[in-house]
Amino acid sequence: MSPDRAALLRDLRALIIRSTPDLTGPLGEDAPLISSGVLESTTLVSVALWVEDHIGREMDLSAFDLATEWDSLGGIVDFVERHAPSTGRPTPRSARDRV
Repeated sequence: MSPDRAALLRDLRALIIRSTPDLTGPLGEDAPLISSGVLESTTLVSVALWVEDHIGREMDLSAFDLATEWDSLGGIVDFVERHAPSTGRPTPRSARDRV
């Protein structure tokens, strides 16, 4: 696993854990998030903003199947890696870029 991928997984896992106080047990890379109900709508919004920060642009969430693409930490990070700027590395945007 690349250091960049490991950092993305660590940051995403921390975001989901902070946003989901009822979460118990470890959150593995392949654990189902949407299909199991772990990600509720408010947490999903936070994840969408996190993804946008890392790909450097806004997304149309209706353009793909969230339940398929984002049902695991690994799936979300795969999505970020596929849609990151051409350097192949995600570049987080600053809060001021989101305006």
